[in-house]
Amino acid sequence: MYNNSTAHNKRRCIMNTSIYKLADNVLFQKVADETVILEPATGEYFTLDPVGTFMIETLQSGYSISQTVLAVNDNYDTKGADIETDLTNLVGEMQQKGLLIEI
Repeated sequence: MYNNSTAHNKRRCIMNTSIYKLADNVLFQKVADETVILEPATGEYFTLDPVGTFMIETLQSGYSISQTVLAVNDNYDTKGADIETDLTNLVGEMQQKGLLIEI
């Protein structure tokens, strides 16, 4: 029998060790207290708050998803499970827009 929650947990384990970076052609610009990430060819963009910016900058430094969750947890007053969910969603959305790639 196929257990959907088991598959989901395996996917999370794999994703937690994954490393991501911004796509090569993406522009990353901080403006006031938010960051805009733009893919100029398609016009796809993403706006990040300070925590989202920290997440992407941490990933850009070569940290895995798990390491990024720990770094966010150390620097912001949030729960680890919430951070992981937010980061996983952010990574997924940015990948769909062609702004972030797995390395």
